[in-house]
Amino acid sequence: MGNFLKKNWFVLLVALIFAGISIFYIYDTNKGKLKGKNVNGEDVVYEINGEDVTASMFYDDLYKTGGKDAVLTLFQRAVADAGIETTNEIKDTAAAQAKQVIANFQNSYGSDYQTYLDSALAETGYTDLEEYLITVQKLDMVSAEYAKAHFDDLRIRQISYILVKFTDSDNVTAEPTEDEAARMKAVDDALASGTFADAAIAHSEDDSTASTGGVLGVIDKNASNLDAAFLEAALALKEGETSDWVRSENFGYFRIMCTAATAETLEANNTDVDPYLQLVQSYDTSLENNAIWAKAQELGVDFKNNADLEKEIKDALGITEASAEPEETAAPEETASPSPEETAASEEGSESTEEGAEGGN
Repeated sequence: MGNFLKKNWFVLLVALIFAGISIFYIYDTNKGKLKGKNVNGEDVVYEINGEDVTASMFYDDLYKTGGKDAVLTLFQRAVADAGIETTNEIKDTAAAQAKQVIANFQNSYGSDYQTYLDSALAETGYTDLEEYLITVQKLDMVSAEYAKAHFDDLRIRQISYILVKFTDSDNVTAEPTEDEAARMKAVDDALASGTFADAAIAHSEDDSTASTGGVLGVIDKNASNLDAAFLEAALALKEGETSDWVRSENFGYFRIMCTAATAETLEANNTDVDPYLQLVQSYDTSLENNAIWAKAQELGVDFKNNADLEKEIKDALGITEASAEPEETAAPEETASPSPEETAASEEGSESTEEGAEGGN
């Protein structure tokens, strides 16, 4: 059965695709049940006043209600399920995440938390929180695979840095002040006599990275949450190179080191974690649509001459008809629904501000 599902995943998807968002409730509550009444070769979903409503009629009606959002959500889930095995580790992670999400909602809404949680979950197209969190993990894994396969095109780098802040951020000068220059010289002297990590620990003024030797992580050319001057300089570095001082209008002066610019070195530097997952979860969230489409092609997607369905999915993923390939920064036309985690956080009104290289654009 498992092999059949893997080989015929898209045939099964086409059979369900027009069921709209509520297909998840219908599927989850009826999976495993035997088929019932059949009329003219079609399953009857329900009957009203003696009139049979067949599956095709039902799906067409739900598609009109659910629309493009439903199509995209179901397509993403189908690709993720066909492309990534649901391991016990994924299930355990989802269970732990679900507990945290529920706790956040309880903290925000008290005894009424379930109503708000259900509402937030419905916006994602799911009825089961853990199933949603499992799919999120799988989609991240699909994106990570895509990033690895497009390493050079994305200009992936692993980066560390040292920051010397402006003496007075309200009165920034075009050239370093005497105080700034003295602190920059202390960094230069430390780099000349020791390692970059030691110099960062001793002299970097970014509290979020200094203690770890200035390690920022894995970035690529789409890391729009990084300071523009910082990103440009970081991407220009070759493996093992350290930049000259880079001036950022937002933060101060950076010395940047590239610790990996090849897949081999990146993976050797990160034997305990997946560096591509780190990338897509922290700095490049734009790859998911490209990755989903690429994975679907790898799995042998076949629209069976269903041009309307193919166009709907391509439009939702931002894939042009001319090239049949998504642009690297393409985004879906519709605004993505907030996740249950994001909903709880935004309702609390919490904001986080990160120092150093992040932000400022």
